[in-house]
Amino acid sequence: GYQFVHAADMMYCAENHVRMMKTGESGLTVFRLLTKKGSWVWVQANARLVYKAGKPDCIIAQQRALSNEEGEEHLQKRNLQLPF
Repeated sequence: GYQFVHAADMMYCAENHVRMMKTGESGLTVFRLLTKKGSWVWVQANARLVYKAGKPDCIIAQQRALSNEEGEEHLQKRNLQLPF
């Protein structure tokens, strides 16, 4: 599904994906997702890994669309957390 994620959000989403694989929870992830009409919509997601018989079985994600203003606000907060 990464082909539908905005290029500027890809590494951020990948980091949260890796966190989910390590800890079982992705944490709150806000990113831009490509729509069928070719525009971008901000999405807030939280995913968790579900285990069956002690092994990873599936991922359950809750997502909701955000307004452009909400998405831009999250992006500014994310940029403030960069290590450089």
